[in-house]
Amino acid sequence: APRRPGVRDEIGIGEQDFAAFDRSLVEVQDAYSRQDVARLWELATPEMAGYMQEELSDNLARGVVNKVSNVRLLQGDLSEAWREGNADYATVAMRYALTDVMLDKTTNRVVEGDPSATQEATEIWTFRRDQGGSWKVSAIQQGA
Repeated sequence: APRRPGVRDEIGIGEQDFAAFDRSLVEVQDAYSRQDVARLWELATPEMAGYMQEELSDNLARGVVNKVSNVRLLQGDLSEAWREGNADYATVAMRYALTDVMLDKTTNRVVEGDPSATQEATEIWTFRRDQGGSWKVSAIQQGA
């Protein structure tokens, strides 16, 4: 991924990191779609995993399941990377393609979205890595 001028990078984010961010995007969306809460707790910080778990519970309470598929990163741009104590942080603008539908929990009928359409999303993902650990999602903000 190309470096943009003026990007603050105190860590030296490289190809391996970008590969990890790409993998994380796909794995988080997949776990979310399968309502695999245990996996979300492995992929995200406790705060973020708890937030996603809450969203999934709210959906179930409404009788719907959010199915996300065909997730493909189109472009990932580093916004900034910095260090706080023993933790590294990286904020990346992720532009990706996906199929996003809401299904009725009981009948599996589509209540929202188009299962045959691919849409595009841009979100700002912040990743956190504790000393010697792997990158975990610590925040997701809707992009412009």
